[in-house]
Amino acid sequence: MNQSETAMQKFDVVIVGGGMVGASLSLLLNSYMQQGLSVALLDAQSISPQAISNLQMQQPSFDERTTAISLGSKRILNDLGVWSYMEKAATAIEHIQVSRQKQFGRVRLHADDTNVEALGYVVENKHIGVGLQSGLLQQKDLTIFAPVTVKKYHVADGGAHIELINESNQCVVLVCDLLVLADGANSEGCKQLGISQTRYDYQQQALVCNVSLDRSHDQWAYERFTSDGPMALLPISGNRYALVWCMSTENAERRIGLSEQAFKAELQTNIGFDKGRILKVGQASAYPLALVQASEQVRQHVVVLGNAAHALHPVAGQGFNLALRDAKALAQIIGQQLSTAGNVNGLKHYLENQKQDQAITTHISHLFPEKFSEPGLHWSIARSLAMTLMDLSPTAKRLFANQAMGLVGKVSAWRP
Repeated sequence: MNQSETAMQKFDVVIVGGGMVGASLSLLLNSYMQQGLSVALLDAQSISPQAISNLQMQQPSFDERTTAISLGSKRILNDLGVWSYMEKAATAIEHIQVSRQKQFGRVRLHADDTNVEALGYVVENKHIGVGLQSGLLQQKDLTIFAPVTVKKYHVADGGAHIELINESNQCVVLVCDLLVLADGANSEGCKQLGISQTRYDYQQQALVCNVSLDRSHDQWAYERFTSDGPMALLPISGNRYALVWCMSTENAERRIGLSEQAFKAELQTNIGFDKGRILKVGQASAYPLALVQASEQVRQHVVVLGNAAHALHPVAGQGFNLALRDAKALAQIIGQQLSTAGNVNGLKHYLENQKQDQAITTHISHLFPEKFSEPGLHWSIARSLAMTLMDLSPTAKRLFANQAMGLVGKVSAWRP
């Protein structure tokens, strides 16, 4: 397109990706927008009242995807004013049990033991979407470009340039001091800017569906390590569980092809009967599992955030929670350098502050499925003893619970 067909606009911050992480960062920057920070949010999908209505009109079903929201994340979302949209659909996790199939030893965590209202919450993704998009549309100072297709990224000394095509097929060029790439594990922005993403393939897929049993879940969440792979049962509304079952690609494909009755029988064998008998399972789907990490999270004028920076194994349900903590820390740094949001020294300070949290959370998510799947008698004994000792140690359980609840770093970061 020639110059006359191209519109150019300048912003302090441009966020690419209006999903859970990009939307959250936009909301976290709201108070700084009121101080003059100019922010644009880009997404391939529409962000509009009509899009929210479409989400709200969807009826609850057994194939709804869910997200585990840690207590720390719930407090952040509450501060942003969007938790009220999700609260009615959120199911509290008051108890967690971690165990290994056919082995003694287990770890049990209880909200009452840590003096909190819940260890976390499970929310269907559509309700998270309604909450975040409703919050975005209430931001008077936020500029939203959606739906758009980003065609080209370029970063120079003066800032970042983003070339996009809007729904009217017009070319628009955005210039900004800070470009935030929150465009997912297969980030096109990272590819174009030469930021490599290392990928550790777990050679597994996560089979997900919703399950109804004949007993109340009583707000219990279960993490069980089987010979096939780790399995999570998370309590959701309607006395259902959200199932995340990690297994080989071959087994995932085979199980998705089973009749409902045959699938129920295999699942019942793996979860046992202590939680009740399976009444119904929803439509199952599966996706490949990999640990994805960006080689760079910050450089002059650029930050990589969310799954584009670190996509984790779902075993501990910590991917979004870690990303939300990153987004909060990044927003604080941006607020400290409003006129020079893309200054690399401030961005390095942000990353240094988050380095320990990222390392601990990534290692837990990576090592748990790996070490709990190791064969051999000595590993079996070691795992059982470790879980038994942790279950008997209030201090160890408290530290483990704090990490699971996202209550990490300085106490002031999460205490109400």
